Amino acid sequence: MEAKWLAVARGDVPPDLVLTGARVLSVFTREWLAVDVAVTDGHVVGLGAYDGPEKLDLDGAYLTPGFIDGHVHLESSKLMVDQFARAVVPHGTTAVVADPHEIA
Repeated sequence: MEAKWLAVARGDVPPDLVLTGARVLSVFTREWLAVDVAVTDGHVVGLGAYDGPEKLDLDGAYLTPGFIDGHVHLESSKLMVDQFARAVVPHGTTAVVADPHEIA
């Protein structure tokens, strides 16, 4: 599967879906980029100029990578992990570094 993703990223194979018309955040340059987003097998595999069988115009929406909360006390939220995830994922947090100090 990774070989296919690389082929799509290089432009050798068209992606399943091309997201167009969005502003994409580059966390490396801290710039908003006007680029297409190539999606294959449900994964973002490339940024740049792509053409594919299905296109979705995002009409100026902002796209960012998932955010990592670098320090969280899950137990202090009084939520189970799945409940916590349902609360934070819609706001862009896709990973956490948990400090379970109250469990000990």
